[in-house]
Amino acid sequence: MMTSKIAAIIPAAGVGKRMKADVNKVWLNLNGKSIIEHTLQVFVDSGLFEPIVVVVNEDEVREFKEFLAEKMPEANVLITQGGKERQNSVFNGLQYLSTLSDGEWSSNNTNLVLIHDAARALVSIRLIKEVVEAGKKYQAVSLGIPVKDTIKEVDTEGFVTNTPERTRLWAIQTPQIFNYQLLYQCHQKVIGIERNFSDDCGIIEYCGFPVKIIPGSYENLKITTPEDLIVAEAIMRRNG
Repeated sequence: MMTSKIAAIIPAAGVGKRMKADVNKVWLNLNGKSIIEHTLQVFVDSGLFEPIVVVVNEDEVREFKEFLAEKMPEANVLITQGGKERQNSVFNGLQYLSTLSDGEWSSNNTNLVLIHDAARALVSIRLIKEVVEAGKKYQAVSLGIPVKDTIKEVDTEGFVTNTPERTRLWAIQTPQIFNYQLLYQCHQKVIGIERNFSDDCGIIEYCGFPVKIIPGSYENLKITTPEDLIVAEAIMRRNG
């Protein structure tokens, strides 16, 4: 019987328009290191993943390879090309995994794959370990945090149509972890559907499978705008 494996896929192919930067936001400086270096280092230090796959823009493949050769030459971090949207990039990463280890990723139905936003650089090893342990039990798991604000649904003209009960609302984070075959098959099912899924849990839900949410952290923010970068730096300074 083949031993199950755990891989990590980190989509880093986004252009980051909301950051208003001239480069991919993952290269921006955060407390002395690039965002992507902070993110990858946590996963490397956890020692849980074989391999870690970073999905990048076609025109940045060389830059990422040079970065890894300089910063993490001993780490099992691999590079593959992304797609037009985030879900396309994740699917490319899943397909790339299927080519490794003589097809073991495709044949072993106990393997797990973790998906994490490259721009969530403040994720902790504790959170990573907790989501991995939950993944072994539930097969589809995401971190999340209860929302603090009242949420309104509005129509196209800006008028409120509904106010959901806040106690049942959670803001979803990454990492998210799944049974590899489950996620791969669900990604295949949504190919060609005219819908853009913002996370992989949405794809699993669309296919009719349950997703378990476990508590994340308010510090595990996604660095999307210039203000987020300021907040992230403040959190890092406070935590030493």
